[in-house]
Amino acid sequence: MNIWMGNLWQASDSERKWVLALAAGVLLLGVRKLDLVVATHADTDHIEGISGVLRGFPVGELWVGHLKTDDPVLTAVLLTARERRVPLREVRRGDQLKVPGLTLNVLWPPGNVWSTEDNDNSVSMTLEVPTAGGKLWRTAILGDLADPAEALIGLGKLDLLKAAHHGSRFSSGEAVLTQTRPKDVLISVGRNTYGHPHPTVLARIEAVGAKVWRTNQAGTVRWPLP
Repeated sequence: MNIWMGNLWQASDSERKWVLALAAGVLLLGVRKLDLVVATHADTDHIEGISGVLRGFPVGELWVGHLKTDDPVLTAVLLTARERRVPLREVRRGDQLKVPGLTLNVLWPPGNVWSTEDNDNSVSMTLEVPTAGGKLWRTAILGDLADPAEALIGLGKLDLLKAAHHGSRFSSGEAVLTQTRPKDVLISVGRNTYGHPHPTVLARIEAVGAKVWRTNQAGTVRWPLP
């Protein structure tokens, strides 16, 4: 199953550049279609390239949390999905996708109240894969969800945490790191003026004994599932 979470690092560049980069990467992996694309929230750096992805690949379904009506970039994504006849699903806490060997659990947003801050509405999920030993390998993908919400949605123990908000000091708080105790933390981040990843976040991760993987240092990180 091929899943793409809408995240264009933190760059304000042309959509075409990022779509070409994504296309080159997934084609090298032998991927010719995407079963699921998730638009985590309406921040431009998370959805700017999705329209191009929908045009460039067969896509099985598009997941969206908060369907804002006043965001031009999100509106363009939704129009492209309609043009390409890609099914649209508004996901809420409790939604689940199960395929052989993999389960996606949506933990956020609840959908009953929306914040004026797009980050607080981020689609956040856990991905669970059964291992040969009968245990579950678990990771969480949080979009730009901020502390303390990230610690209140019930992530549980994790093997891999994809740090929220590119390593912002307002996410990956002590509470969620203590709760999840990940072995590895992946930070998706590029050149930016925000100071991501923040030194205090790196220190908090180090304090729980997790290894940090940063895309601004390692480039594309491919994580094999057990």
